[in-house]
Amino acid sequence: MPVKTVEMRPVQEGEFHELDYLVMKHAFGAQNSLGRFYDEKIYRNDLARRCLAAGFESVETEVPVTVSHKDFSKTYFMDLLINRSAVYELKAARAIHGNHKRQLLNYLFLCQLLFGKLINFRTPQVTHEFASTTLNREQRHICDIICSEWKKIDAESGRLKLIMEDLLEDWGAFLEATLYMDAIEHFFGGIERVETPIEVRQGGLAVGRQNFKMLNENTAFFVTAIKHKIDCRKHLTSLLENTSIHSIQWINLDKHDVEMITLI
Repeated sequence: MPVKTVEMRPVQEGEFHELDYLVMKHAFGAQNSLGRFYDEKIYRNDLARRCLAAGFESVETEVPVTVSHKDFSKTYFMDLLINRSAVYELKAARAIHGNHKRQLLNYLFLCQLLFGKLINFRTPQVTHEFASTTLNREQRHICDIICSEWKKIDAESGRLKLIMEDLLEDWGAFLEATLYMDAIEHFFGGIERVETPIEVRQGGLAVGRQNFKMLNENTAFFVTAIKHKIDCRKHLTSLLENTSIHSIQWINLDKHDVEMITLI
């Protein structure tokens, strides 16, 4: 998988926790001095300043991580990297939630690191959550592609399936759903070609227009990464009932299982 970033130094869990203990002291110090109502970047810069002053081997902010496939590329920016070993994702939110942890795990997978930390400065006291994985690159490439509900209803749908299989072969699974979605959009001509405003109707009346990702004028596509698909299927089916969309090609990544589903 082509990933371009700074050279990393993976560490064992014990070494990570020793380093993290020192970093967290400075995180608490940052909130004690600043309070809890600043933007994320303020806490990031102050925490980096404190860690540098404390003599850490290296302290880097907004570290670019670029993942590519053929002529597609996407660059992420990790909030804080300490000693080229410990990734920190910093938030100023009401609470830490699942999307934040998935974002951090995405960085760990791309950088082939095993441990990271979420820190939230907005709560009355700093909240934090440890994230870890045992998956290496080879293990993420073990995928079971399930197509029992897939239908090649048009040429674009056939192409979508081939693109997704190619991405899985190159990147493996477990990465964030929007990365695969962005790549598919790129290979179908970019946002100008793919994103289409569709009228939404309720009770026989138009209630507005919303942009959807369309393979063609009839078929939309979605990529998700959820464990329980029943609720999502219900809401995707609602799109077919309330818009002119005829069909949806839905790809869901659930760990090693990648399911391709056609809704008509």
